Amino acid sequence: MKHSTNGRIVSIGAACAVVAASVIGAAPANAVALAPAASDEVPPRTPSAMLSAIRAELAASGSFSDVAAFDRLSADQRHELASYFLDPAAASAATAESTESVLGPTTVRTSGDFEWGAAQEPSEAVSDEGSIEARASRSSWGTQWFAFAGIRLTETKVSMSYEYSGTTAKKMLGYSCTVVRNVQPFTEVRTSKSSGYVTGGQATAKCKVTVKRGVLTPWGTIAWSTYSAVQRLSAKGNGAITANRWE
Repeated sequence: MKHSTNGRIVSIGAACAVVAASVIGAAPANAVALAPAASDEVPPRTPSAMLSAIRAELAASGSFSDVAAFDRLSADQRHELASYFLDPAAASAATAESTESVLGPTTVRTSGDFEWGAAQEPSEAVSDEGSIEARASRSSWGTQWFAFAGIRLTETKVSMSYEYSGTTAKKMLGYSCTVVRNVQPFTEVRTSKSSGYVTGGQATAKCKVTVKRGVLTPWGTIAWSTYSAVQRLSAKGNGAITANRWE
C-alpha cells in the first residue's frame, strides 16, 4: 500500500534543504523544538569551508558512522554536496528530476545521491482496563528527512497519541513536534505546534517547520532566507496512516 506523500517534499528540500524526527511524547502546547542556531558563525563561502563545516557538525552529532560515510565520499560527491548549499541553481537542478520508490512505510524521492524521504509507523495499542469505562489509545509518528549518499542531514518528526474505538479515532490526547537532526551549516530549523484534532474518525497533528538560512554576500553581509511549511500526520483509529506529508 502506498502511503500519502506530497510533491512538496522535493520543493521544500530545494528551497531550504529540509525534509526534516526520535523522541516520542506529548509536549506542552507551546513547545518549540529548536536546532542549534549558528547566529555567531561566519557562513561558509567556499566548497572546502562548507564541507569542513558539514563534517564538524556530523562529528558533533555523535554519529561516527555518518562521519565515516562522509570521509568515503568521492571528489565528485563532495563537489555536488557543497554546490547544493552554496549555489541555489545547483539545488534547483538536483531536485528538478527525481524518482519515487515505496518500500513498506517508507517513501523516498531520489535524484542522484540526494534523497527526500518520509516514514511513518503506528505503535501498539494500549488499553486502560482499570478505568470505569475501558479506553484504548495508541500513538503514531511520521518523519520527513533529507539525506545525501545515505547521510541524513535533516529530519523532523510529528508524534501523536489518541483514543480510538475500532477503526475510528475518538479523542486527541496530545502531540509533539521534534527536530531530530539538523546538520546544515548556518541553518536554523524550528518546529512548533500548529494544530491537533480528530475529525471524520481520523486523528491529525500538524507542525509548522521553519528554516532560516544565511549566506555570506560579496559585500561581507549576511543574507537571510526563511521558508516554512506544515508537516501533517493523520491516522485512523486502527493505526493506519492516511497522511504523512507537507502542506
